[in-house]
Amino acid sequence: MRDDVFDADRLMTGIVVTVAVGLALVYVPSGLAMTALVGLAFVCGRLGGRDAGLGSVAAGSFMFGWAITQPHFVWEIESTHDIVLLIVGFVAATVASEIGTRARSHRPRGSGPSRR
Repeated sequence: MRDDVFDADRLMTGIVVTVAVGLALVYVPSGLAMTALVGLAFVCGRLGGRDAGLGSVAAGSFMFGWAITQPHFVWEIESTHDIVLLIVGFVAATVASEIGTRARSHRPRGSGPSRR
């Protein structure tokens, strides 16, 4: 099976996992929360491929702006620091997701179970 075929299940898995983690990070400082969301985008890209990674990037950016920043659960960010962090975090999560996806697709051939 090819890795570049769209898979809606993996996309939704990346979104659901990221929304759950985003809700758990509501009262964590915004810098730490964004670091966790970027790391989660890498993990989703590594385990689920490009669809899961990009779903995680989109959901993580939304959750950061809506739930994690002050005021919570409103699409309004009071701090200019958090606005810059949102933009930088979006770019970093996109890059991390792509690095995870490429690490997934470049696995050594002999690393899996042998078939006879």
